[in-house]
Amino acid sequence: MQIKLGGIAAFCVGATLIVSCGGGGGGGTFDDTGSSDVAGASGAQGGASKNAGGGSGGSGSQTASGAAGTTTAAGGTTPAAAGTAPAATGTTPAATDTAPAATAATPAAPAATPAASATTPAAPAATAAPAAASPAAAAPAAAPASSAAGTIVPLYTPPSDPSWALVAGAKAAHPRVNVIAVVNPANGPGGGMNSAYAVGIQKLTAAGVKVLGYVATGYGANAAAAVKADIDRWQNFYPGQLGGIFFDEQSNKPEQVGYYRDVSQYAKSKGLPFTVGNPGTDTAESYVGALDVMLIYESAGVPSAAAMGGWHTKYAPTNFGVIPYASGIDPAFVRSARQYVGYVYVQNDTLPNPWDSVPANFADLLAALE
Repeated sequence: MQIKLGGIAAFCVGATLIVSCGGGGGGGTFDDTGSSDVAGASGAQGGASKNAGGGSGGSGSQTASGAAGTTTAAGGTTPAAAGTAPAATGTTPAATDTAPAATAATPAAPAATPAASATTPAAPAATAAPAAASPAAAAPAAAPASSAAGTIVPLYTPPSDPSWALVAGAKAAHPRVNVIAVVNPANGPGGGMNSAYAVGIQKLTAAGVKVLGYVATGYGANAAAAVKADIDRWQNFYPGQLGGIFFDEQSNKPEQVGYYRDVSQYAKSKGLPFTVGNPGTDTAESYVGALDVMLIYESAGVPSAAAMGGWHTKYAPTNFGVIPYASGIDPAFVRSARQYVGYVYVQNDTLPNPWDSVPANFADLLAALE
């Protein structure tokens, strides 16, 4: 049986005078015995198990110097003031012949001296500019560190399942963590509005959870028109309740970037502004920006730093997420993963369908993400 995953899924600083400027794998499937390529991070295929309201189903995942210039200028003023002092000194000989004149001229030199003092603060003011430029120069080095903390939960259980209340309660207890839940009534929106889902989605949203609707793309094989029709159904059945669309079975082939950019933009045009793609494995770099987030790992066991690092570190961590299963929640792993990806979910359930439950200690994951 194939199990398809519905996975969740310098600038330049100018200052006076001088300016300083600062793939993936192929398709894969889960069979009844589990795939050999899920036991490890490298090259593993994913795809959250498609599940109509918690049942089984399946989709395998496939494969400063401006201040220095100012200082010079200020420094230039100081000699100018110093140059005034000789002028006053020059009046002293005149005082030999006319003492009163010398007396009158003598105050002139002190008058020039304060002028030099007045210009002196200009240099310290200019030296403050490089300090402002320093953080900008350091920004690229900090790129791998993630200031965002979130999780994408494949919530493929029915609304009556305790897992929905568990997710809502954990979010309420950890409001700073961005919790995204993917709901999946029937491997997609189904044939009509489901009142239980409408109520359940409302409760999740009230708790601060962002809810996405599941849409399968068949690794790009499903016609774009069919994908858009599912998007329309989600919006029509649950108007104003969803925060976006989760595209499962995302291709990782560069030639299909346009397909995913098209359906992602269509969802946004329909008032579903947040889009997540799930290739379940590494993908082509050209996909960055086509979707808001991509899940680059969905396999048994947690991914290695190498699987999350590499070319991904050129982009903000919020572009990527991981959803390992068959693994316990390890705060040390979560802290490490946050250097590379903005969304981390860890599931202790396993095949044939890891996504028909939510870990009882889900709140511990959110605590580690804070």
